[in-house]
Amino acid sequence: MFYGVEITSGLQDWQVFQREGGAAKLSLRGRWRLEDGAKRAGVQSVTPVLRAVSEEDQRILLPWRACEKMGGSETEGEWETVFSLPQGGPYRIETSLDAVSAATGEHWMFRGDIRVHVSVGDVFCMAGQSNAAGYAKGWAYDPPDVRVHLLRNSGRWDMAAHPMNDATGAADCLNAPMGITGSSPFLSFAKRYADLTGLPVGLIPTAQGDSPMERWDPRGKGDLYRNMMEKTACCRKVRAVLWYQGCADADEKNADRYLERFERMVASVRREAGRQVPFFTMQLNRYETQPDAAAWGRVKEMQRRAARDTEGVFILPTAGLPQSDEIHTSAAGNVVLGQMLARQVHGALNDGAPFEAPDLASARAENGRLRLAFRNTRGLTRLRALHDAQDFALEDGKGPNPIAGVEVREGELLLTPSRPLDGKAFLSYGTDPRGPEGGIVDLETWLPILSFDHVEVAE
Repeated sequence: MFYGVEITSGLQDWQVFQREGGAAKLSLRGRWRLEDGAKRAGVQSVTPVLRAVSEEDQRILLPWRACEKMGGSETEGEWETVFSLPQGGPYRIETSLDAVSAATGEHWMFRGDIRVHVSVGDVFCMAGQSNAAGYAKGWAYDPPDVRVHLLRNSGRWDMAAHPMNDATGAADCLNAPMGITGSSPFLSFAKRYADLTGLPVGLIPTAQGDSPMERWDPRGKGDLYRNMMEKTACCRKVRAVLWYQGCADADEKNADRYLERFERMVASVRREAGRQVPFFTMQLNRYETQPDAAAWGRVKEMQRRAARDTEGVFILPTAGLPQSDEIHTSAAGNVVLGQMLARQVHGALNDGAPFEAPDLASARAENGRLRLAFRNTRGLTRLRALHDAQDFALEDGKGPNPIAGVEVREGELLLTPSRPLDGKAFLSYGTDPRGPEGGIVDLETWLPILSFDHVEVAE
């Protein structure tokens, strides 16, 4: 029969709490019951108590302290307490029932629940479709790490390991997959982020494969949006949302609505959270069998604009990362993407070194050529110069005007059209679903330039 102290809500093994001001406030509830022998012997007082211990060296961070609220009879009841833990971990939270003997005044410490591997750090929500859910196949060294914890779809916290979007014990979880997923970029991200910050990391999976923006739009079907908000609400606060989505909207019907829907989702998340939750997004890579090339490029442009025009939205290119099938980044590619993402998130959230991809700032016609200037770069270089020209698509009043030459000069690109421009001209880069085939990257970060679509060339 139960006696002592039991924790009924507020804390699980492996749980990570989002830090605020270098600490996290925990609210616990439970029940207590005096052991029958102690009842017969007689006690003058009974108090549920709690303490926190470092699992690394058994240091006592929080000595035994009484809970703030307790109720019930003289021998059993319920309790509540609120306390703060400093950022770091892992910690062990211990409870006990402090009963004072009526005869001798001696303190009898009866058994209580403990919770292990509890940490305070940064918690991230993983959202989007299959590349966020983790459908990568293939071999890559990406092992678990005790610093990285995962709120599984079952509702239980655990040490993070692939596959992170599994359906074990999660029949009622909306984003649980029908099959077995593979690896995602976010375990690699979390480990590298922990390296850079010294903080434990918590991950919350909410992504589902093949999910269009309508399911993430609170004005659309919105079921995955509501699922995301419910899962993150259980953790009270997340540091940021890690977003990888867009393939399912690359069609004539949805491509032009992508930006509107994405911005509405971001605004709704921030309104419900009461703060400017950052979003870290990833621009689409390749889709070898994509039937609508124009829509694919349009979605990539919408993704670029969202990061350019919306405060607190960031973007990474995925162009050039290896894939394990026609659309999914491979396990090895995800390790690289995760490390890139960690550098960007650390730079944006913790005043680390900026890690942003070159982004087109302007395109103008000068002396028969096009001069392209970029944000977020101190210099560019060409990796596969023989293929760079074919990644650009130029159209003017006479139709397609292929690029005949590409030159890098002082961090800018100079493009030579096949013929003089005729009227208004529009330039695209890297929008073909099968490309880009070349590779123009920043000299410092080695990040590829972001794809852009149908940008008007200034005269």
